[in-house]
Amino acid sequence: MSAVIKMLFSHCRSNLYLIVGICMGLSLSLFFAPVEIDECHEGSDSLPYMVDTHNFNDEYEPKINIEGKPQHAQKTPKVFVRPRYYSTELGIRDKLFVGVITNREYLHSRGVALNKTIAHLVDKVRYFISIPEGTKPNVSLPGIVGFTDTRSILKPFHIMKYITDNYLEDYDYYYLIKDASYINARRLIELVNKISVSQDIHMGVPGDTETYCSLDAGILLSNSIIREMKTNLDWCVKNTYSDSDDINFGRCIVHSLPVLCTSTSQGQTFHSEKLDPTFHFETSLSKLIANSNIADSVSIYPIYDHTVVYKMSAYIATTELAKVQKKISELRKVILKTAHLGPKDKRNVSWPVGNQPGNKPPGRFDVLRWTYFNETHTFLENDMDILRELHGSTKMDVDQVTKTAVERIENKYDGELKFKKLVNGYRKLDASRGMDYILDISFTELSTGKESIKRVEVCKPLGKVEILPVPYVTENSRINMILMANPQKKTETLTFMKKYAENCMEKKDKTFLMVVLLYDPSALSRGKEDVFYDIKQLALILTEKYKKDQSKVSWLSIRLPTAFTAIELDPMLRIAIADLSVKKFTAESLILFTDPGIDLRSDYLNRVRMNTISQWQIFSPIPFTGYHPDIAYAEDIKHVEMDITRNHGRYDDTNFESISFYAKDYTTMRKTIEPLSIPLVRTDKDIPELLKLSSQTLIESLFDMFVSFSDLHCFRAVEPALKIRYKDVSCAGTRSDVAYKKCIRERSFRLGHRGQLAKLILEYQSSQ
Repeated sequence: MSAVIKMLFSHCRSNLYLIVGICMGLSLSLFFAPVEIDECHEGSDSLPYMVDTHNFNDEYEPKINIEGKPQHAQKTPKVFVRPRYYSTELGIRDKLFVGVITNREYLHSRGVALNKTIAHLVDKVRYFISIPEGTKPNVSLPGIVGFTDTRSILKPFHIMKYITDNYLEDYDYYYLIKDASYINARRLIELVNKISVSQDIHMGVPGDTETYCSLDAGILLSNSIIREMKTNLDWCVKNTYSDSDDINFGRCIVHSLPVLCTSTSQGQTFHSEKLDPTFHFETSLSKLIANSNIADSVSIYPIYDHTVVYKMSAYIATTELAKVQKKISELRKVILKTAHLGPKDKRNVSWPVGNQPGNKPPGRFDVLRWTYFNETHTFLENDMDILRELHGSTKMDVDQVTKTAVERIENKYDGELKFKKLVNGYRKLDASRGMDYILDISFTELSTGKESIKRVEVCKPLGKVEILPVPYVTENSRINMILMANPQKKTETLTFMKKYAENCMEKKDKTFLMVVLLYDPSALSRGKEDVFYDIKQLALILTEKYKKDQSKVSWLSIRLPTAFTAIELDPMLRIAIADLSVKKFTAESLILFTDPGIDLRSDYLNRVRMNTISQWQIFSPIPFTGYHPDIAYAEDIKHVEMDITRNHGRYDDTNFESISFYAKDYTTMRKTIEPLSIPLVRTDKDIPELLKLSSQTLIESLFDMFVSFSDLHCFRAVEPALKIRYKDVSCAGTRSDVAYKKCIRERSFRLGHRGQLAKLILEYQSSQ
């Protein structure tokens, strides 16, 4: 025990100062601690002292002011309206705006040449001209901006005013140049992609004076400089005294922001090549190439002959293509050298080297099929066709691939083999890779005369996906619907008109409906004995009911030479109806041919507005057609809504009855083909002349006519909002064997899918 006490005493003695410090700290903290006084015991004698809480004033005590509260906001905050595009809200801008300073008389030559060489590469291009009031440009070129002030000395400042008013928030860089120049758009885009817009950019090459950039070579300005110039345009106009646009415009830039013209910025150089006045493309190009690096120039000037612009563009494109091919060859060599470094169980090297290896199917249902073909036909291309003749683009593609393979083999064997024929061919489309071919080609050996068959594998890889620029369209266009009705479709037409009133007229949608009434030769067309009397009365009632909303229903009567049970079976009849009905509308009208069996929806109408572009594109959606109700809804009798499922219907890619276009585009196309093959129908009496061509099967639909005789884009895609209910089709009214076979095939496909039809056959056989 004594040993333990000694040990404790030794530990305490070593920590004596610590223990004493702790005790003194606790004593002092208790001594200086504040004493709380309870007001309810003010009279108690037990309190050592009293604190007057009423006179106690703490400067940190919070004070509450409730006079004149609550106060109302003097200005009501605005409701935030989200922009239409996310890029607007986030401030995302496109990269490059190109402004070409030109004249009215040069639009058809220099303007068109620049448009064809740069418009598909840059984000936006505008052509600025001075034009007297009341006159029009001499060419229909997109992006022309005319100024009525014809003073050429002020044109650059009019351009800046136009840019700041319309495109100040849309682009990072603005490139201004005169029309007597060639623009290397690819080099210009490469330049702006390598410099940062966070700095003030004023790039170009010096003109007559070393201080200011030359507009002939082009001036590249950043968005920040354009913003500063916006507030100084008045000063620039008042201080314009020189005859040189370079001096006036350069002084305006330097006054707005003290950034001098430079040809280098952020490690990038702005090259521009100035040609001699005696430059001739054929004789002087080789000398020019030897003395300068013309391919790295952003602009080449002056070029007064617009044909030289095309030639220069072809030379630059060829030079760039050679560079790309060389780079691809180098990359392929590197891939082959480093292939052994990859995982052993992976496909480290694809064919062609560096291209996408292709789709690897996750299961047996996703295996891509190979289609067999020869020089004239393709076999088993899909589940429905056994044999189909090669024609059109498919035939051209097969011929090109075969020709390329033959040339490769003949060059490899130094002309010892001579092409004889294509024995076998296989092709496969892989959406992730491209088109693959396997060809068995027969050659004749010139030395021995024997036949030699070589197998060649060819790949046509997909290129870079590009977004095609299209004209701007909105969803505010009025749709003029045309509905064709014969006596057999009277009930369906009445049902369609009632649904049209509910879905379009009641909702004040910008639409107009014209019902084309097709009378038989002996049918009455007046009074209550009129076969279409109910349709006409309903049209009058709907027009009167919704006339305040400027929505109406009208009709057009056409007397046919013979009776037709199915209008869609004769394409020539549909063309005749289109000729007679389209001329009732103005040239700017959007026309939509519709079917009485569809369910009108606003989504479908809006897509028609967006996908039909004047002088650019027509639209023919692929509808979802329903199967026979007794087959599609055999297991669900109460189900009446047609869903987009395999059991209810299919996307009918042979249906071209729904098509939309602008009246001007249709008129232009018809005038083109009228003297060639298909006469224009102006009255009902001209219809028999056109129907004589029905047996010749020149075209199969209005869509086919646009494809064959028009330069417009023909857009076709599946449309989930376009559903067509099942209808019985009689093939007795067809005028040719080809049309009859097509009708029988379409009627069979509309019954149901193969599983449903097979089930019906088995049930029938079991019941016998």
